Amino acid sequence: AVQLMQAAQAMPAYCAPPPDAAVLGAMETALASHPTFGDSNHIRDQLAVTCRRRLHTLGSALPEAERLATLLDGAPPARQRQLLGDTVLRCAVQHAMRQRQLPDGYGLPLPQCAVLFQAAAEHLRAGLLGGPLVAHLPPMARLHDGRAMGEETTGADTYIWHAWQEGTPYARAFLAVIKDKGGAPLATPTPHERTLLRRGLRLLETLLPRLTASALSHVQLVALLPDLDTWRGKASSSPLRVHGSVFLNQELIGNPWWLTEHLLHESLHQKLHDLRHGHSLLAPGHAHSDGIKICALWNAPDDDGNHDWDAHRALAGFHAYVHLALLCLQAERQEAPLSPQYGPIGQHMRGSRRAIDRARYLGEQLHTTIWRELGMTGRHMTHWLLDALDALDTQRRPAGATLHLLLDLYQRQSRQLATFLMRQPPPDGEALAWQAAHELAMTREALHMLDKELPPASLAQELHWPQARQRILQALWPLTHDATLMERAAYPQAQALLAQMVQQSSRQLAALGALA
Repeated sequence: AVQLMQAAQAMPAYCAPPPDAAVLGAMETALASHPTFGDSNHIRDQLAVTCRRRLHTLGSALPEAERLATLLDGAPPARQRQLLGDTVLRCAVQHAMRQRQLPDGYGLPLPQCAVLFQAAAEHLRAGLLGGPLVAHLPPMARLHDGRAMGEETTGADTYIWHAWQEGTPYARAFLAVIKDKGGAPLATPTPHERTLLRRGLRLLETLLPRLTASALSHVQLVALLPDLDTWRGKASSSPLRVHGSVFLNQELIGNPWWLTEHLLHESLHQKLHDLRHGHSLLAPGHAHSDGIKICALWNAPDDDGNHDWDAHRALAGFHAYVHLALLCLQAERQEAPLSPQYGPIGQHMRGSRRAIDRARYLGEQLHTTIWRELGMTGRHMTHWLLDALDALDTQRRPAGATLHLLLDLYQRQSRQLATFLMRQPPPDGEALAWQAAHELAMTREALHMLDKELPPASLAQELHWPQARQRILQALWPLTHDATLMERAAYPQAQALLAQMVQQSSRQLAALGALA
């Protein structure tokens, strides 16, 4: 098991050759300022138009909604962006619209929505900044630690959730929405945890200052998740139905590189959520339930279908991974001067090569498999992001290559298997030996199609599952960089066989309990 872990860690690093620093700077400017897809003020202005229209629609049944809409119609754009960036107000609008169209009791009750609309109107009349949810939070709860983000650019600050304001109508509604998600109560951060969050933010601002300001302008609230109940094992989250809020695992924020990546990742999802409200990202009538799905090959197959992504999730993943590729390239380029303050990156970021590879795969799948499910704006955005990716990807793999994505999963799960076997004796030696022989046989067959062979090994190595996986990784990794091999006629069939092997192995590991 120790040998397997060492071998898995010795596999090729996930760092891509970077483009020139000038290219990275130009790409940050482009991603943060594109008139439709990057300019946060434009995106939030379009969101405000949509929210005001929905409030007017609700006005026939809820006078409080009509009064709020009328006040917003006369407010400056920056004030509209501030108020309509409020997580709870956005939820109230969405839930009230849902109940008006489909009275199934979903979300906040209509009387509670009316109270929230009235409170928002009073907040606006009083000239208070931000939204009602954060109005009672003290300055120490600001993520930016007293440093203004610039009202003229972002229109709002981001706050850290603290439980002491639970008695206000907006806080009660927020906690009701979170409880509806089925999670344990959110954690109130300690002073040390606030310091950790701000340290991660400073690192992110150092790496990508313009993109950080843009993405965080779509986030009103950062909350810490305890590693309990349904939150257990969740690194971070930005649920589509909890608008403008980002959730981070309380136990993982200690490393600033990890925090930098996850804070940007989830903030980008919120930016795309806001974009979706004002633009036709998906085709009219698109339905999540019966739409086309693609397989996220780097995710473990499971009964919940988390490896099967619909059009919205594929587009959201593509959008995030292009931006994360830029972040990782900048982080890898600046690691040496920043490591005295923030430590080495180590395994705390996914790496630029991995981000680029996942973005490339999702972009290709969007452009082929899912294309007809995208709206006009979604198609234009896919083209734009592919152009950005081309500028960042200096060693592009051949189209259709996926073995590197499969081995990404196989390598990560090899480390999990190694850890599992070091903690306890093997539950069934014969079953492990059979699995090792099965994976080796499928790998040999795939290699034979390409006129390749596994290196010879002893019988003990043949029957020892961790060592078998080590041999498989060492034999297959070089194939992921061989462009000539990828062009052979048998390569797609060999790649499909290896996909079957990796995914079957993943399910076997899950059944064993090694992935818990």
